[in-house]
Amino acid sequence: MMNQNYKIAMLATVLATTLSACSDGDDGAPGEPGKPGITPPVLASSASELNVEVEQIEVGADSSLTFRVTNEEDLAVAGLDKFGFIVAGLEQGREGDANSWKLLSSESCPASKYSGCGELIDNKDGSYRYKFDKDLSSVEAFELTDSKTLRLVVRTGGESVGVSEVPYDNAIHDFRLDGAELEYSKNVVTEENCVSCHDDLAFHGGKYTEVETCVACHADNKVSGEAVFPVLAHQVHIGEISAPVGGCDNCHQDTGVAQDFGNWKAVPTAETCSVCHQDVNFETGANHVGGPREDNSTCALCHSESEIEMKHLSTYQGQTSRRENLHLTVVDAKMVDAPQAQENIDSGRDTDTTGYVQLTVDILDKDGQSLNLQLDKADFFYYSEFYINWGGQDMGMERGKILRVFTNKEETVDSDYVAKPVLLNYANGKSTYEIGPFDLQDRFDGDLNDSYGMVTPRIWFCMDAAGENIESCSETSSVWGQGAAGYNWLHFFDKQGMLEQRPRRQVVTNEKCGSCHGMTERDSDGMAQMTLNCRSCHPVTKTDFFGTTCASGSIDSDGDGQLDEQLMMKSITPRGERDWTTASNAAEECVACHNANNPPTQVIRDSHTKQGDADYIEQLTMSHPDHKVWIHAMHANNRANQGGEGWVRNVEYSADLANCVKCHEGDSFDAKYLVGRKPLALDLDYMDTYDGLDPADPKDVSGNKRFAIDAKADAFVSPTAAVCLSCHGKRAPQTGEDRRQVRAEVVAHMKQNGAQFGVTEGEYNGEESCSVCHNLDNLKQVHGLK
Repeated sequence: MMNQNYKIAMLATVLATTLSACSDGDDGAPGEPGKPGITPPVLASSASELNVEVEQIEVGADSSLTFRVTNEEDLAVAGLDKFGFIVAGLEQGREGDANSWKLLSSESCPASKYSGCGELIDNKDGSYRYKFDKDLSSVEAFELTDSKTLRLVVRTGGESVGVSEVPYDNAIHDFRLDGAELEYSKNVVTEENCVSCHDDLAFHGGKYTEVETCVACHADNKVSGEAVFPVLAHQVHIGEISAPVGGCDNCHQDTGVAQDFGNWKAVPTAETCSVCHQDVNFETGANHVGGPREDNSTCALCHSESEIEMKHLSTYQGQTSRRENLHLTVVDAKMVDAPQAQENIDSGRDTDTTGYVQLTVDILDKDGQSLNLQLDKADFFYYSEFYINWGGQDMGMERGKILRVFTNKEETVDSDYVAKPVLLNYANGKSTYEIGPFDLQDRFDGDLNDSYGMVTPRIWFCMDAAGENIESCSETSSVWGQGAAGYNWLHFFDKQGMLEQRPRRQVVTNEKCGSCHGMTERDSDGMAQMTLNCRSCHPVTKTDFFGTTCASGSIDSDGDGQLDEQLMMKSITPRGERDWTTASNAAEECVACHNANNPPTQVIRDSHTKQGDADYIEQLTMSHPDHKVWIHAMHANNRANQGGEGWVRNVEYSADLANCVKCHEGDSFDAKYLVGRKPLALDLDYMDTYDGLDPADPKDVSGNKRFAIDAKADAFVSPTAAVCLSCHGKRAPQTGEDRRQVRAEVVAHMKQNGAQFGVTEGEYNGEESCSVCHNLDNLKQVHGLK
């Protein structure tokens, strides 16, 4: 090993020396004025953060470090005695191995059973000197040379400055022994990648807060097996990540700093690949076409960069290109007071308080030109459907209406939420359908004539095996393998037609949701779609609830007439598939169904909560499908079919639940936006009128059987209380209490301030006063937001 010491950064000797003590100045020669004295540095009396500037470092048999610490106001901080020091070196990979960090030393002061402390000197002026306890040139796994990259990590924090407790922080410094510019510093992922999902990284008691620290210490010359960082990082995300597992670019993104973000496809190794491909044994060759492999030297011969990218992202990239071939575009939409289509006139369903939506669509090719084809005669659609509702931000109908021109779903019960396609007219490639009736009167919002509606298309069309030409679905050998989904544009409209400006405030965006769930972007127009699919949570399971739009719910697997608990695991197997039926605006069109009018039923059917439970109403509230409650409760793991570790629907949210701005745009979480909103509907006697599954005929609709679409609201809950309860309704997991029980004291506090739970329509007064105390400033303060 080289026994070489080198100083990489050094202030002027005079400055470094003079700052260590004070002087009255030198006496001048006779007849000359004396030199001015040295003014002592102003020391910080408090600090909320600590910044480290490396002044000098020597690496070798005798290694030392000189550094300066300042606070957020750039004032020197003296008197610190808690530090951590890590030095690692980047070694060139051999025989196909990736370049990897090797740990040279990890030391801390004061010393612990895990690490020793060398010699720490506090110069009392904000500068410190540390002499390493270990000979850094003696590490067998790494040889010091002038050109290799070294990494220094200085850990600060975990102690008080004045009366302030300073949080831990890691300062990262990459350098070379000869002081020259770095040739290479391996950064596969960076803090920027990680915090897109996580608020921060804090491991080992919060002492280590940067991914650059993790890779320096979790090196294969210190730890082994699953603890080596590339294996560890993949292992803890498999089965947990909220984006498609096979989408390696979820984490490995080009941020401008992570220059090695493409290593996942450029440097394949058995160690990393086997984390996902657990059925492959590279040593024995089991399930490996290439047979056994002693090392990684030949991996890239078969698994080229382009081949790896294609295998992992081909569906996602194929969808992106294939879906450009066709667009089902909403040309116009408006609400009319009375139907004009003869079939709707003859139905006799029109009243003085109803209206009909007239929806005009055109089928465009990849160049934006009309195909001049009537929609219901286009045999290349596997499904083409439109989700529509009317009534402003809270919508007016439980599930709105769905217009299914083509559908891949089974016939549904006559629920009045699936509208029969009624063609009003066709001209110049534009098909106009009339859908209704929609209620223009609401029990709480009153007259909805001056409100607005929303519509979004959901389509899947068929293509040839090459993915180049649109073809009839009857001729397509694999509808799913060859087909493509269209973009789900979201449109707003009123009685005059389409609205150019969105009437709803922007609460979340695809970019924010996609930072965790994955996102695809189109360079042509900036369209961003998150890759989360409904099927990520709703397993594809045929149930007796064939009248619903969701494919979850329970089944009677043993034929005893009793429904089994809903325990279907969502599909998170490693795959390259990017989910394609995604939201155009962060799932905003979901409010067509997921709104306050739609009582919860699934958790009752699955017996996750039932009549007679002490907190039955509160459990229903927290499990409500209303979008603003559903999203919060699901991420907080507080729905009645969630609970904690080991539960199938358990959610391990990767950030701080109090960090509202992690998802919300601006101040859209302000409680003032909930004042006057519609209460959430409940159906408290749902199970009294539901007779369960008939084992002889799952589709037998005789008797009192009721479907999710047939729930009847008989009670209501205040909207602000419902939203706040969705996060604050249950104990934190670390308390050790039963996570399934609602916190009675929280409910009592809400009731004391006007909230109502499970009251009838006549009893509801809408007088909750939450926003009086919990205004925006208060919310920011209690949630720790700036």
